[in-house]
Amino acid sequence: MKNYCALVTNSEVTEIIVGDIDWATANLDGDWHDLGPEPLTVAIGWIYDAATNTFSAPQADDETI
Repeated sequence: MKNYCALVTNSEVTEIIVGDIDWATANLDGDWHDLGPEPLTVAIGWIYDAATNTFSAPQADDETI
C-alpha cells in the first residue's frame, strides 16, 4: 500500500509525493504532512487548517465567466 505526504506552503497544498513522512521531513525542505495510504483524499490547491489539522477543498470564486 502506498503512503502519501503533502507539502503545505502558506496553508495551501503545493506538492504531493508518494513516500514516508519520516523520510520527507528528514530529507526535504518545507512543511510536510502525512496523508496516509490510498485512496488519496487531498489534492494540490487544497487548504490546510493547522488549528484543526484538517484539509479542505478550496472554495469556488463567486464570479462567473
